[in-house]
Amino acid sequence: MADFSADIDLDKIIPEGLQDEGMALEMIKAGQEVLKGAIQAGASRHRKTGAMASSMKTGKPYVNSQGAAAGRVYISGKDKGGMSNAQKSLWIEYGTKNMPKRPFVRPAVKSSEGVINVAMEKVFKKKSGGG
Repeated sequence: MADFSADIDLDKIIPEGLQDEGMALEMIKAGQEVLKGAIQAGASRHRKTGAMASSMKTGKPYVNSQGAAAGRVYISGKDKGGMSNAQKSLWIEYGTKNMPKRPFVRPAVKSSEGVINVAMEKVFKKKSGGG
């Protein structure tokens, strides 16, 4: 649902001895957790049962085909009535012909960019011995 990647050029920001794919993946994981929380907060405004907000998951961070560390946050499962939480989120996010759009994913992504960067920087500093 909400994929993001950080095109981190390790050669430019990390001294050669500290370059570590594992560190980049840990940084992405930290960012995913922040994004997951932001999307959950937005989804909770649209709750009847809470199924959609509680169905947020993070995928395992990975290195994509371009060599950038990436991760995703997605909505899984179904509510107690059998409706897909992902489908429900799309209807809320983009609206239908009978229901106005009420975006919560895109605003969560935009509003959490700075906090994601802080979380990723915290991991970097910890792993590189800078804090």
